[in-house]
Amino acid sequence: MFIRRRSVDASIDPSGQYTIPMTDYRFGSWQVAISRRPQAKEDLARHYDVASRKWHHITRRYELAAAYRRSLIVSGVVAALEEVGPGTEVLDCGIGSGALSIALNSILPDPPQFHGIDLSSKMLARAAVEMRLAGLTPDLRQAGILSMPFADASFDVVMAAHVIEHLPDPQLALKEMVRVLKPGGMLFVCMVRRSCFGAFIQMRWRTWAISERQGIAWLDACHLENIGSQPVNLGPFAGQASTAFWAHRPGGPEHTPEIGAVTTTRGIDS
Repeated sequence: MFIRRRSVDASIDPSGQYTIPMTDYRFGSWQVAISRRPQAKEDLARHYDVASRKWHHITRRYELAAAYRRSLIVSGVVAALEEVGPGTEVLDCGIGSGALSIALNSILPDPPQFHGIDLSSKMLARAAVEMRLAGLTPDLRQAGILSMPFADASFDVVMAAHVIEHLPDPQLALKEMVRVLKPGGMLFVCMVRRSCFGAFIQMRWRTWAISERQGIAWLDACHLENIGSQPVNLGPFAGQASTAFWAHRPGGPEHTPEIGAVTTTRGIDS
């Protein structure tokens, strides 16, 4: 079966326009490629509403708290926030049950102000409970990553864990994350990588399986600097099924480079 990937204008709602590559085999002059259409955001939100009931079990099974803490320390996110000092602002995109934010808070001497977005209203409710138990009072909003309701250059750290690979074009999500990141701020993302477990996730959720080379290329295309990556160990069930990527947005108050199409605010994509 041959499925031809179509390129579309980025201004079009990509829910039914893009395809995600699943397999690609070459036999001499023959090439067989199989792709799937990504889930529409409404379907993805509904599936995560259902998954929210047992998400705390998934968090424990894959040892996400320890995995995230290790990656956040190695990436330099913790050091960067300590350098900024009081009043730091952190955005967690696709916050889920708040596991990434809670992990970051557990290794910081002073908690920043956490903000979080998610398409799933039930995941947001779960995040509110879990983060309150951790002593946090986050600003949570139902919104999508492709169009976030925040002004340019609002956050010291923008992060996402196992989220943008669900989207039709992850690079568009990265550009939107960079838009709301302050010059000099840090971007931190974990994405499912190509592996046996990654193939299972890809089949189950219709996600991208992203190589380190591809992830770094996407960050480089967003004009970021000091790009780094490291495999993330998700415990004995999954192994190194994920990769953490990180980078800085160049510049400071005196230099704010244009990243993609910049506007002052964006509407909620829910």
